[in-house]
Amino acid sequence: MTTNPQGIVDTLAFDTVVEADAVPGPKVTFYVPTEVRSTTADTSAAILAAQVKTAASRLREEGLSEEEASALLAPVRELVSDSTYWRQQSRGLVVFAAAGFHSANRIPIEVSDAVTVGERFHVRPVVPVVENAGRAYVLALSKNSVRLFDATRNSIEQLPQGDIPTDFDDVIGELPEPQLQHRSIGAGQAAFHGHGGADEADTMLTEKFLRAVGEAVAARLGTARSQPLVLASVAEYLSIFRSVCPYPVIHDEVIAGNPEHTSPDALRSEAWKRLGARSEAVEKEESERALTQAHNGRGSFDLAEIAAAAREGRVDTLFLPRDGQRLSSPDASELADEAVLATVRARGSVRTWDAWEWSADAIATFRY
Repeated sequence: MTTNPQGIVDTLAFDTVVEADAVPGPKVTFYVPTEVRSTTADTSAAILAAQVKTAASRLREEGLSEEEASALLAPVRELVSDSTYWRQQSRGLVVFAAAGFHSANRIPIEVSDAVTVGERFHVRPVVPVVENAGRAYVLALSKNSVRLFDATRNSIEQLPQGDIPTDFDDVIGELPEPQLQHRSIGAGQAAFHGHGGADEADTMLTEKFLRAVGEAVAARLGTARSQPLVLASVAEYLSIFRSVCPYPVIHDEVIAGNPEHTSPDALRSEAWKRLGARSEAVEKEESERALTQAHNGRGSFDLAEIAAAAREGRVDTLFLPRDGQRLSSPDASELADEAVLATVRARGSVRTWDAWEWSADAIATFRY
């Protein structure tokens, strides 16, 4: 669970949802619109309460006894009456429920009021939250504060400090006796001589600070990573930091200014403004490659065929429109759920694209 300007965001353990989905029996999925402000808490709780009643009726239609349906929904009913929980929300809530399984997750994206009961969970709306792509690190760096974040388009989480220096003094400590000798040349004035001037000494200390931070960040993140790192700092730090930090993917645009008091959500927003062109270029490259493979028989545009291939473990990467409302029909929505769950179960990748220019509901590339 993470607290940030987007409210309380839970870490959605999607693998456990996928595992629970594989167990036979009816699955219930609740999507509840929420707001970070607690003034809507009663409304959101009332929405879930109404959804529970609908789910109970549908479970009876699926053949469960009243006792079985009541037991399955008991944790959700408890959630409805937890007033403290409803005062601590994000932009949306998703709850997965099945016999012996319950997972409630506050997520940083808006969702529509919906409850589904069926043989699998309705997971398509949460794909933008759980997909691996579309992530970046943000390093907010000033002499008084060093903060490292892991961000997506929709959320941002501050990472533990670990061995990363917390500020300038953490690296430099108490300054040693200055090597620069100075002599008085008048009241309130001094002239430096020896090894350079005051500006040169400041530059050397700044470089030492940035090198220490850069090396610690690279050690923490690893040097063989493809996830970009966006620096938030005064502009002149960028070129020095890029030269002394071993991390291989430092973005070439800085969030310029002193980030000491900048909120995490503002950093997330500014980072994605700068990464937008890169993200669009990556999507374009991926789409061209996926289209070529699909046209050559190593993929498909047909969601039914994709779902069948996913069940067989043949889907390498599944691509879906980021806006789930673009799916053409309820049947397409069910097939998308099946394709997502089966792809993840077989350790394939699921991606969403902003720019979706095709009539197809999905595109997939196949392993074989």
